This record gives sequence, C-alpha cells and structure tokens, in this order.
Amino acid sequence: MKILFVVKRMTHVRHFDRVIRLLSDRGHHVCLASQDNDLELRGVLSEQSRITSASAPRERSDEWHGPANLLRRARDYFRYLHPRYEQATKLRGRSFEKVFRAVCDASRPIGDTWSDLLLALNKGEQKRLLESLAMLETAIPHDPVIDAFLAERQPDVVICSPLVDIGFSQADFIKSARTLGLPSAMLVFSWDNLSNKGLIHEIPDRVFVWNRIQLKEAVKLHGVSQDSVVVTGAARFDELFEMRPSLERGALCTRLGFDPARPILTYLCSSKFIAAQERQFVERWLQEIRRSPILRDCSIIIRPHPGMMDYWHTPMPTVIRWQAPQEKAKASISRSFDDPNVVVMSSPFQNADQVLYETVYHSAAVVGLNTSAEIEAAIVGRPVYTIVDPETTVGQEGTIHFRYLLSENGGPVTKAENFDQHRGHLEEAVEGRFNAQGIRAFVQKFVRPHGLDVPVAPILADAIVSFAETARSDREAVTALQR
Repeated sequence: MKILFVVKRMTHVRHFDRVIRLLSDRGHHVCLASQDNDLELRGVLSEQSRITSASAPRERSDEWHGPANLLRRARDYFRYLHPRYEQATKLRGRSFEKVFRAVCDASRPIGDTWSDLLLALNKGEQKRLLESLAMLETAIPHDPVIDAFLAERQPDVVICSPLVDIGFSQADFIKSARTLGLPSAMLVFSWDNLSNKGLIHEIPDRVFVWNRIQLKEAVKLHGVSQDSVVVTGAARFDELFEMRPSLERGALCTRLGFDPARPILTYLCSSKFIAAQERQFVERWLQEIRRSPILRDCSIIIRPHPGMMDYWHTPMPTVIRWQAPQEKAKASISRSFDDPNVVVMSSPFQNADQVLYETVYHSAAVVGLNTSAEIEAAIVGRPVYTIVDPETTVGQEGTIHFRYLLSENGGPVTKAENFDQHRGHLEEAVEGRFNAQGIRAFVQKFVRPHGLDVPVAPILADAIVSFAETARSDREAVTALQR
C-alpha cells in the first residue's frame, strides 16, 4: 500500500515518526512530502528503503492563489467572532493581522477599526457572513499542479498534517484528492490545532485526533461528521512514557552546581506567541517566590522553549552531555541570572528530549504559563503550577487550549490568581502534597485514552491502514458495479 503524508515541513514528522516506521516495517511504502522543500530524512527514517521524501507544492501556482489565500484567511478570522472566542483576544488579533496583511500594504500600521466593525455585527449577520464565505470557497477549483503531483505518485491514501493554519494551502491537497477519487485524512499535529488555528477548509474523509476533547472540537468547531473522527491518542509522547532517568538526582545537582539537599523547581518557558517578554516575567517570578522561607533556597532550572533558546542563553553557554541515550542528552547550560541557584538549561531536541525528562523527573514541581511541555511534565507525574496576572493573562486566558490543562477542568495545572496563592501552591508541592491521581487521570484522558500502558503509535498505524483498506475496497466495489 502507498501512503502519502503531506507535511508543512519535514521537522513536523517527529510527532509521528514511530507511526511511519511501523507502516514501513509492515511492508507499506510511505512518501513524506514536505511543502518547505526540506527533504532530508533523519535518523531511523533515513535507513528505511520503503520511506521516501518528495517536495510538495507549497501553494497554488495559478490565478486562484491570491483569492483563495484571502478568502481562507477571512474565514479563519471570522470564526473568532463567535461568542466561544469572546475572551480569545490573542487568537483573534493574530488572525486579523494575517487578513490585513493579505489585503493591504504590509508597511501600513495595523489598527483595530475594521476588527471593531466586524465585532459589532450581530449574531445573525455574522452567521450569514460566514455562510456566504463558505459558499464562495466552494467555487475555488482544484489546482492542476497539485492534481499532477498526486496523480504521479498514485497513493492509496493522502494524509495531511497539520491541515489547519491561517489561510493554509493544504486544503488544496484534500480538494485535489477528492477530485482524483483518492481517500484523504487529517492527522492532528498538536494539542491546540483544532481550537487555536484556522478552519478545516476542506473536510477530509477521516480525521485522526488525540482524545474526545479534540473529537468534539472537530465536530463543533469545524463541522466534521463524528463518524469520520477516530480517537487514537497522541503518538508523539510514546517515547516519553518509556524514558527512565540516566542520572541520579545527586549527579544532576553536581553538574548544575546545586546543593542536593535542596528541592528543585523547573520553570518551563512558552513560545514567543504566548509570551514574547517572558524573561521579564521570570525575573519578577524569581523575586516573588524567594519571599517564601520554604522556597527561598530552592534550586531552579529554567527551560527555554526550543524556538527561543538564543533569547535565554548567554552568548557562550556550557554544553554538557550524559549517557543513555547519548543523542538525546545534550544540554546547553548558562547562568543568566544573579542568583547562583538558578540555571538556564535547554536541549536542541523537541521530541523524546532526555534533558527535559531528567529536569522534570528530579523536580519537586513545575511552573509554566501555557506550553505543551506542561503535558510532558504531567506524563512524568510531576505537579504543574501557573499564575495569571496582567503580564501573562493574554497568552493564557486569551486562548482556548489553556483551559484544558487547568485542574478546575480536570487538567494537571493548578492556577493561582496572585503570587501569595502561587507561593502557597509551590510550598505544598515541595512538601509532596499534590494530586498525583488527578494527574494520571488527565494523562489517560488527554494523551492515552486507550490505556496508560498502551502505546499510541500502533493504534494510529492500524487506524490508517484500516481506513485505506476500507476506502480501496469501496472503490473496487463501485468500479465492479460500473462495469
């Protein structure tokens, strides 16, 4: 069977590389088509003869490129006018900026005038506007260049990931697949895709999601039929479940210059979109937690977001390595704060990161604003805490996915409204008082709905093959009837 994955860039494959290896091991031929033309297959994938790479069209090349891009960006923006996104100012602002850039001269300043006018529309007017735009999009023809790309490879199934983004062009691959009679699917890339990004502009035949929360998002936010959604769990975390510490806590403290007798707290940084000025907040956070007699002497590790390492490190960070496994245990260490008990430690790896695992494993508690690393901390079994104040609230409560992690909604993250409350939460964690059972329940619900001890990659691989085989049987039956 030929399976074609269309990805935005090849680095995205890291979230389902085990699934790809499983498909190859079972005798299927997998083609990874990158829209960014970065065709290098890394690691085990490069050693598999049945796994190949290709350069996929980045965007339309015909006269419909501009109109399709503008129309899709407009629809992506207008979704944020719905009452469910009333507090999602961060998301609405990002989407509006992209619409503005598509319509106007990029050198002009962006104001809120048109955004305010659109928000002033009543619900009925907004609904009619959205329906009109959706009808207009159906007039966009399939792209002959993408038709030719798919026809040349003749896959048994076309799988797009992430498919959703503001004005994203992958919708044209679904449209062309439908034109050519090829079954198509969407593979959810991350936890916030269905709530924080754009619409699914072309509904595929199948949507593979992590959990029932994403199932509801696919149906309610995107109009996907519930019968076409398959809940598999999140394959990207399979390796994390298998990890074990390769350093004793004392050995880690020695490498970092920490006193092993003191508790460790880890601060997990967020992306630039969530917290562009996070360093200033962290400086204040450090001052605030040091006011507690219990937290005053804690050792603290600050873990930068992988996309923001240069923002946090001194020009020449120290690089340390440790064993088991070597390729996943390379850390950059710097001391960017006056406090001798604070280090910045990062790793270049974004999946199956042994450094992140060791950091969280040896910590008494983890703190973060709004990042998927909080999910990883929950998998490791550590309590996670956050605080909402004027410096952070837009990147937290101004999104949808932040709410899924909060303990009040069954998540692993305990939220504080002020620093007094936050210090109290951390003091309890340092003393070992936290809801371990609640954390495990979240991980099963959100990451491994088929069981905490059941790896997701085989489930997802089985689901893909089953879908492709059923679709092929259906096509063959239709062909037989037409003869």
